[in-house]
Amino acid sequence: MNGNGADDRVQWKYPVASALLYYLAFLTPLLTPNFMFLLPVLYRLEPDGETTVRERLKVGLAFGFLGSMAAMHWMYTMAQISWLAWLLYVAMSLYFGAMMALALAIACWIRERTGLTWGLILPAAWLPLEWVRTFGDLRMTADHVGHSLSSFPFVVQFADFAGLYGVGAFVLAVNGLLYDLILADPARPRKNVAFALTALVLVVGAYDSWAWLHYAGGERTIRVGIAQPNIPLPVKWDPGSNGLQWETLRLQTLAAAEQGADLIVWPETGRPFRLLHRVEDPSTYTMPEVQLLARYLETPMLVGVEYYRVTDADKYDIYNAAMAVQADGSLSPVWTAKTFLVPFTEQTPFRSLFGRFVDNRSGEWRWVSGGFTPGPGATVLPFAEWNAGVVVCYEQLFPSLSRDLQNAGADFQVVITNDAWFGRSQFQRYQVDALRMRCIENRTGYVRAANTGISGFFDRRGGAEQLTGLFEARVIVGEIPLSDGRTIYNRVGDWPVWLAMAGLVVLAFRARSRTP
Repeated sequence: MNGNGADDRVQWKYPVASALLYYLAFLTPLLTPNFMFLLPVLYRLEPDGETTVRERLKVGLAFGFLGSMAAMHWMYTMAQISWLAWLLYVAMSLYFGAMMALALAIACWIRERTGLTWGLILPAAWLPLEWVRTFGDLRMTADHVGHSLSSFPFVVQFADFAGLYGVGAFVLAVNGLLYDLILADPARPRKNVAFALTALVLVVGAYDSWAWLHYAGGERTIRVGIAQPNIPLPVKWDPGSNGLQWETLRLQTLAAAEQGADLIVWPETGRPFRLLHRVEDPSTYTMPEVQLLARYLETPMLVGVEYYRVTDADKYDIYNAAMAVQADGSLSPVWTAKTFLVPFTEQTPFRSLFGRFVDNRSGEWRWVSGGFTPGPGATVLPFAEWNAGVVVCYEQLFPSLSRDLQNAGADFQVVITNDAWFGRSQFQRYQVDALRMRCIENRTGYVRAANTGISGFFDRRGGAEQLTGLFEARVIVGEIPLSDGRTIYNRVGDWPVWLAMAGLVVLAFRARSRTP
């Protein structure tokens, strides 16, 4: 049974209902919407021999656009910085919505011609299009359905085996199987669907239970101090406040050292003075006040800084960098920097086309001109007894970066960020929860050091401790477990995507060979 025969004004309630459930799945502490957000729109799209491809795309776009608008409502906070954020908000929602519409249209075509269960079709049609969006100047993973389960770490313990896309496949498969069990035409057999759904839930639940107990502790730990200075953006951008910012961080660093920190972490661009390094003069590669502080405390520091690397009089690159300062005050020659730059705020997408329109512009147009250079990739920062992997800000949403750092020898990982951009919106908590998935994928401890919050410590099961509040100055010190090896996900990577692609090819050939 489906609702395709009813009045169109009634029919639009289905994509709207799915959009609302999609929002609830990502940004509320409810588990049920994650496994049923596609049911209403599938009810509307269920092939009946009369619905055209154009109609399916319209319904899919309505669901995707409205759902993305709701899930990304936090972008209003960025509009307080520049009105151009409104344009970006609508454009990104349309882009995400179009990709969802395409995935659903492909899935409907396969369903119509093969009659197979949605539980098999949805992962094959959806995941490849998610994966494609991780490339290019507009790369993004925040909308990936697997991340909707990040706030439920017990449920996603199998991410160390299947990664983010394996979790996404689980969400999509349960949505599809539930539809076939509850809402599909009564003439369709349900016994096999019920068996498949039960087996899937039991297998995932059994592994989750085992892993939850197995990774409860860690033999090796490190005691880390986090400085959360709470510097508002207007103050941070004011060069006249550099002295005040430095004093705030200096006092917080002293407090962390007094609590026995083995390492002290500053947030993204925490050092208020840029590092101006003239490559031909090695003596300019220095942060003297930070190095003096580390030597005085005999404690290593991990510091975020704007790194200007000058190669000649007319050429330089700017990096959103992280530097390792050793306990003896020496600045490590190995550095890293943000690799995946935020579109518009840190780099201009498709610069060859649009660069001439935004470069050297003043006022709010500076917001879309970017200016940073991508970092060197998966580079771990070496300290005396351990290696730290570092990702910057929204890079925590990209599993591939953390996986590469783990494979490069990171003993633990650190997120340095300045999330003041996002105000008190729900996106703040969403990013924190997404980090739980990285913990499980890599089975290692994480430190999150944020300028204005939320900072905290994360264990190998995705559990969080000492999470700070937003917009408060805090110093926290805690233990995190070190890695004890590589996971299956580390070794194999995003195999569920390749399986989904292969499945899509097989299903497409089967659909083409069938007469509707």
